[in-house]
Amino acid sequence: MDSSRKVYAAKCAVILSGIPALIFAYSSGPLPRNTGAPGDTTCSQIGCHIGTTVNGGGGKVELSFDSGTTYTPGTKVRVTVKITDSVARVYGFQASSRLASNTRTAQAGTITPGAGQFVQCEDGSNRPAAGCRSSAPLEFVEHQSPNSTGIFQFDWTPPTTNAGDVMFYAAGNAANGNGQPTGDHIYTTSATLTAAAATTGPKPAVTQGGVINAGSGKAEIASGTWISIFGTDLAASLRGLDGPDIVNGLLPTMLNGAGVTIGGKPAFIGFVSPGQMNALVPDDTATGDTQIIATNANGQSTPVTVTRAALSPAFLPFTDADGKKYVAARHADNSIMAKAGQFAGLTTTPGKPGEVVVLYGIGFGPTTPPVPSGTVPTAIASVPASLTLRIGDIPVTPVYSGVSPGSAGLYQFNVKIPDSLPNGDASVVVTLNGATTQSNIFITVQR
Repeated sequence: MDSSRKVYAAKCAVILSGIPALIFAYSSGPLPRNTGAPGDTTCSQIGCHIGTTVNGGGGKVELSFDSGTTYTPGTKVRVTVKITDSVARVYGFQASSRLASNTRTAQAGTITPGAGQFVQCEDGSNRPAAGCRSSAPLEFVEHQSPNSTGIFQFDWTPPTTNAGDVMFYAAGNAANGNGQPTGDHIYTTSATLTAAAATTGPKPAVTQGGVINAGSGKAEIASGTWISIFGTDLAASLRGLDGPDIVNGLLPTMLNGAGVTIGGKPAFIGFVSPGQMNALVPDDTATGDTQIIATNANGQSTPVTVTRAALSPAFLPFTDADGKKYVAARHADNSIMAKAGQFAGLTTTPGKPGEVVVLYGIGFGPTTPPVPSGTVPTAIASVPASLTLRIGDIPVTPVYSGVSPGSAGLYQFNVKIPDSLPNGDASVVVTLNGATTQSNIFITVQR
């Protein structure tokens, strides 16, 4: 969009860490250089938002980085801009990264926009593939349309060598959504990233045989299946997936600077720690031997070869005190289905014959409509009707079998417990396209 239309459409906005940004809660996005950074103006100064002073609306804009307060030259960083305001309805942002040694004119690194975002140069042009011109080097990332969450994420790749401190500047617009320049709240902030000291720490290492299906424990993987990876020095610390890590319905490929590639493709990460990572296998039609490589700030692990299958179905299990495995399940009212007293401090009740319950699993493969690996499904999508399910060796036709909306890589089976099942434990098994869930896993039934 050209500059004249942006001026007409303008609704100011957000500057993000080390990257100056101007936010307009408007579909066209803001003009560059309205972040309040050195050499920039603010929305108040150019008059696109009036009536409330900058940072005077009772809310705030914050910057955070998955690398903490440092960056490693050449290693991608996930940047999060979070705008909070108790009365806002929609939000927008713009951001820019600059060398601390020259915050007015020196661009630092390269910005990769998130979904629904774009990058423009300081002369107002969309950034070409070759980068902004040397006469207008600063980059600004911003929204293409406002959102209702106030959370925006994008990636920033630092220079390949130590460039000293990098300043991020961010401005956010918490807007009332009335399409007018009055009544919106503009917030600004800044943050500094320091180049990490050269590391001499150990590289990550994946244990031979330490890559397994997270449900069955079988030493195989498949597209769209959660796996557990065991090893040493996989990540600097423990960290689980958090809401802001999920951008535009897609799971991240790095957490705390740690990730993994499978067959050369980045996997989606749900959990990292020094000794274990949980990852969702990226889509690929290949089967047979494939290589897994863990990565972090210290480097890459030695490749480990694993078997990739077309499908690797499994129920999600829990184990009782005697080592017996049961299917993770819930009643229709969402309460936990298990034998009474199974989990300390939680109310659990067995299933009843004739009751419809929900069983959970992973690795059941493609759905209709398709749900790409790493995507959080927002609606139902079914697995093939050719699957067979048996409870206590009795064939059962699921009421629904497919993805579980709201959880990437999770499947659910809504099934009616057979009326003829006796009290006690009943085995559960699914067969799909020749692949079978793990044996000796049960549900508890009580009339």
